[in-house]
Amino acid sequence: MSPVKGHFDVRYPQVVLSPAPDVAGWATNAGLMWRINVRLEELEKEVQHLRSSVSTHPPAAAPQSLQGILLTPSESYHADASSIIVQEPSGSRVDLVASQMPPLPVEPTTPVHSLPSQQPSQPSPLLSDTTSPTSSRSLEFVHLHGFQVNALFNIFFTHYHPYVPLLDPAISPNQYYARSAVLFWSIILLASRRYTEEPGLFVSLTAPVKKLIWDTIANPPHTWHVVQAIILVCLWPFPTSSLSSDITSILLSTAQTISLRIGLHRPEAIQDFSRTKRRLMPDEMAEVARTWATCYITAQTIVTIDGQVWVSSDWMIDRLCDRDSTMIPTSLKHQLLISRFSARVGQFMSSHSQGPTDLPRPGEFISLLALLEREYTELASTLTSYISEENKVLLNGTGLQLYVFYLLEESDSDTRKRGLLRAYSMSISTITIINQLEALTDAMAYGPVSYFRIISIAAMFILKLSYSNLGPYLDLETGKRSFNSAIALTRRISIEDNDLPGRMSKILTQLWSAQVIHRGQRDKPPGLRLKTRLAASLVHDSMWMWREQFGGQPRSGTNTPLASRGYLADNRAMEQRGGLSARGTGSAGQEAATNFPVGMEGAYSDGLTLEDVVDAELLALLPFSLDGEIFTAPGGC
Repeated sequence: MSPVKGHFDVRYPQVVLSPAPDVAGWATNAGLMWRINVRLEELEKEVQHLRSSVSTHPPAAAPQSLQGILLTPSESYHADASSIIVQEPSGSRVDLVASQMPPLPVEPTTPVHSLPSQQPSQPSPLLSDTTSPTSSRSLEFVHLHGFQVNALFNIFFTHYHPYVPLLDPAISPNQYYARSAVLFWSIILLASRRYTEEPGLFVSLTAPVKKLIWDTIANPPHTWHVVQAIILVCLWPFPTSSLSSDITSILLSTAQTISLRIGLHRPEAIQDFSRTKRRLMPDEMAEVARTWATCYITAQTIVTIDGQVWVSSDWMIDRLCDRDSTMIPTSLKHQLLISRFSARVGQFMSSHSQGPTDLPRPGEFISLLALLEREYTELASTLTSYISEENKVLLNGTGLQLYVFYLLEESDSDTRKRGLLRAYSMSISTITIINQLEALTDAMAYGPVSYFRIISIAAMFILKLSYSNLGPYLDLETGKRSFNSAIALTRRISIEDNDLPGRMSKILTQLWSAQVIHRGQRDKPPGLRLKTRLAASLVHDSMWMWREQFGGQPRSGTNTPLASRGYLADNRAMEQRGGLSARGTGSAGQEAATNFPVGMEGAYSDGLTLEDVVDAELLALLPFSLDGEIFTAPGGC
């Protein structure tokens, strides 16, 4: 619609409405230039004012609200000073002068330098967006107000994030949501695991977040924020009662594939993996390095649990492990060094395989283990002087995984015996360290899945060696106390009834009771029947022992459980109060009465019979089911 002659309309320049373009047009153009000059002067004054405001807050002085932020259990987090959010005010004609002045920083984020070291149990206020409050968010039927989002982010960065310093706590919840909704909700999910203000929030979020992750995976292209989200739910996995229904390995494989496809392992040449040219800024380079390092650490944790082998290392991992490298936080670097050695153990032992077990020849075993143990000792001596207690647990866990291979050696040499004695000592030491951490920081409530696996290996080492011909050389009382502590620690890890940690605590108790009643195999050297799962063989062999004795799984070539006769005959003699009756005062009975783990004396006071094993009521109390055991087969999960 054209304007009416003589009528003023702000949508059209006045020069168009003038009947005398040669004179009035010149005057109008002059007026327009004058208004532009005035606007330029106003914008310049605004820029100067904003610059002066920013300069009053030098980078070295972090806000008071940041003083409680904790990123690693033993060190400060270093954020790059160049990550400043730049926004343009809506409606302003900044494009007229954009080429003549620097970008206008409306939302500066104060750089964070060397925050003071804190303990994981201390509060950690999150740096929030100073210009706008945290927005409310909804996922399917779950709705969270802004103050709830702030509280959950604070819980995550205070209690969970210090164990794996992957993310930047200086970024607000609004900014995380803008970057990646799946990363935002993964953070919320982890923080809700033990959120006392809304006890049912974790259960309500589990299915929607899992669906969001699968939907995101199914709709590429992906960013490294998707990788970060998947890593978090792999380190703190969705609760499940059976490894056969655990999706952690599948998610992890997806995260590895995405990382390689988008070039996280080659950050300097990341445009080679993209359709567009790009170079990473320094803060982006640091974030990519943290993401790839954490992906490697998580992958090594999960494949070791499953008894598999992944790539031992690559160029970027070696670069990040270099002594002079400062691309990632020191705590994360220590974890990376430990994971790289763990990968080397699996790769080294499987590369000398001579059969279906992926193990070396019997004569080569001891020499290869001696070489790897020497490398482990060197790594430990390098890290011990300044490693955190949290990472010391991971270091000991890698040592225990190495010592599992001594159980796979069939000879009964003195070298093998000494290696297993060191494994027993390290198992007790590891449980002691974890007990101390739990008392100080609630590590079992907030630590990643690796803690649960390390406790399981340590407890099963104690069980295996205590009831073998090495018993006379061991401190059995200390071992029994440590085993009891392992059961209690595993219970604290549990977040849901009948999840894997909860079931494992019951399984450990049952295995101990079976060894006590049958006196184990104290006249035989310790060994394993299952030898196809590398460092995970001890755990999976113990699970099959439990299945045969308590889960209704017959031993190969038989039609009845392994201990159905001897165990149940002795078990009928147990009194309702949990001890043994006068009829059971034989040597085996007396030992059973005195050697149950502390606090577990009443765990088998029901007087089990073979019929009880398949009784529905007992299935609700004990960790097994006839159609879905905790593990599915000797060679699969």
